[in-house]
Amino acid sequence: MRRQRLLQLAAVLAAAIAVVAVLIVVSQGGDDGDGATEAPAAGEAPAGAAEVARLFRGIPQRGVALGDPNAPVTMVEFADLQCPFCGQYARDALPTIVERYVRTGKVRLELRLLRFLGPDSVRAAQTAMAAAAQNRLWQFSDLFFSNQGEENSGYVTDEHLRALANATPGLDVDGALSDSASNQVEDRLAKGESVATKAGIDSTPSFLVGRTGGKLDQFQPSSLAASEFADRFDELLRQR
Repeated sequence: MRRQRLLQLAAVLAAAIAVVAVLIVVSQGGDDGDGATEAPAAGEAPAGAAEVARLFRGIPQRGVALGDPNAPVTMVEFADLQCPFCGQYARDALPTIVERYVRTGKVRLELRLLRFLGPDSVRAAQTAMAAAAQNRLWQFSDLFFSNQGEENSGYVTDEHLRALANATPGLDVDGALSDSASNQVEDRLAKGESVATKAGIDSTPSFLVGRTGGKLDQFQPSSLAASEFADRFDELLRQR
């Protein structure tokens, strides 16, 4: 069983600016987040750049969505880029999901970024969403998860974000960093937070899954192993 990071997502303000959350850590036993990586030192190249480029190469991507828009199954992930368990999912399960289900046109993914852990979460989400405007959200976010530092240690600096952006294939780095503080980026992040609030999301990573075009239900895997997701996808793919 995995530990969950619980949060209380407040109602989105009329201007859709922010979600105020209270983070509670709940242990469900066993997983202490082992395998987490460390942020690279100043001037050091980000880890995993070649693997990230290879994983997503050639897969359709638009905004927050990855994969064939006509794929029969859709899964939405809610994540905070600082969350170590989100990083664990990205390292342990996502590569198999992408290769077995997304690349083959069976599943499309959406990534909705939350920013409740602190200032580093805010800066990271803003830059990632600016990358989304260039259809590079998934590469940037996966690189971020591969280079996570200690929560709210101040590691999400301009230098850190630029290093990740430079390692993101096809990204206009200066454009992404400039756009990260734009109203358009804020609106897109607020929209994702609104989706989380309406869906009753109270942990990260959290998932909604279902047949594309139909109702998506919360999916709570007992672990972050790829097999947990594969079983649910296969069940949905058998439906007609």
